Amino acid sequence: MQLRHNFCNFAHIITIIVAHANFNHNKMKIKLIILTAILGSMLISCNLEGESNYTPMLYFVTEPKLQNGDTLSIYRTDKLDVFRLDTISVGDTVSFYMYATGYSNNLTAYYMKQSSDSAAGIILPRQSSMDSVFTAESDYKTGKFIMGANSTSLYFPFKYVAKKAEKNAKITFTIISDAQFTDMTIGSNTTSFELITPIALKPDTTDTE
Repeated sequence: MQLRHNFCNFAHIITIIVAHANFNHNKMKIKLIILTAILGSMLISCNLEGESNYTPMLYFVTEPKLQNGDTLSIYRTDKLDVFRLDTISVGDTVSFYMYATGYSNNLTAYYMKQSSDSAAGIILPRQSSMDSVFTAESDYKTGKFIMGANSTSLYFPFKYVAKKAEKNAKITFTIISDAQFTDMTIGSNTTSFELITPIALKPDTTDTE
């Protein structure tokens, strides 16, 4: 029982790490399809309150991609719920594909907040697409997305445009569900993590001869 609770408590961290960790010691990357197969059955055990309350999950569906098609890796840091993207350059555009699920619980809100609007910009999906999912209480410009009724999952693609050098630029992602937990159970209706997105000046490729 204790093992199950420990796994459930850190399941969203494990998902991000396994899906995107770059194992330098053997140069191997775990494929997302393997992740799904391995974690799928384990996550079912995260029903912590009868069969109605689960800690929501939020993760990257695929590795982020640059405008030229190159993939970027995401690494864990020594801080809990803090991850780091490969360094990108000013002018780069990175495509992200997020997925969230509340399992049997409805998702109520999704937040995406930048540390600095001047360091990078975010290109959201078409407004008509967002309007079909989120309510009028949302504020897209500030990264506040309020879910409509009876939404147990969310797929959210967006693009991240690097505008100026900033080594500590980051995005904070948060997903909230209507799950309810008591003091006697382990779990939360909120999952949140930070992604540090270091931005460097574009390398000078001018011929110096």
